[in-house]
Amino acid sequence: MSEIAVQVVGIFALMFGGITVSALWFTHSSEKNKSKETLQKQKMEIYDKHFSEMVRIECPYCRTLYTSNTPECPNCGAETRKILFPKMPS
Repeated sequence: MSEIAVQVVGIFALMFGGITVSALWFTHSSEKNKSKETLQKQKMEIYDKHFSEMVRIECPYCRTLYTSNTPECPNCGAETRKILFPKMPS
């Protein structure tokens, strides 16, 4: 009789241990993914900042070059947020 009780307690202990290990593994992997997402977000913010500083927009009215994070032309004040691409020669 006591052997059966020991076996039942052993099975429950084994199940509890398995559930505990899987819960800890799930928590660890979700934290790892969250950390990766945070790092990726920070990288993209840095890339966006440097990219917007490197890109220059030419005002179609006065031909002044200015950065893409400026909402309007600093020379004539025209709102030219649209980037104009030159036409390719035929």
